[in-house]
Amino acid sequence: MKIFLKFLGLVFILNLVRYLIGGPIEAVVLMEPMHAVLPQYPEVFDNDFSSTDFAISLFYNFMMWLTATWVFYIAHPQVKGSYIMKSLKIFALMGLFFVSLAAIYMNHYTSDIKVFYLYSMLDAVILFPLVGLANGLLFPRIFRKELSDPD
Repeated sequence: MKIFLKFLGLVFILNLVRYLIGGPIEAVVLMEPMHAVLPQYPEVFDNDFSSTDFAISLFYNFMMWLTATWVFYIAHPQVKGSYIMKSLKIFALMGLFFVSLAAIYMNHYTSDIKVFYLYSMLDAVILFPLVGLANGLLFPRIFRKELSDPD
């Protein structure tokens, strides 16, 4: 149970990194052009984003970073390098999966809406290494005891 709570704590911290550090980067680099298309296509995009929608979005993001961290937790013993390098490699793989999904969905829309998905991919290129770096720095500290015990 203690490992589970540590794991959830790590995922919570990684979500804070995503929003508190990644959010301002996103705001400067891509939010304006990414969201410019939204009001042009109200039949496609929800322009009336409620507090419930916001809570659901936070939950989905939490689950995405939980999944990436879970894959790291399972795979890191088989990956070579420092914890930072292991984390960057594994989170890059998860980022590639995210970008691939965005590319699949992008293919179903008009060129104007495709821009949204291109910026979504750029967002992943920014956020997955950032959160991966944070995970690589935090994971060995949070799980220090578990990493030193062979059992």
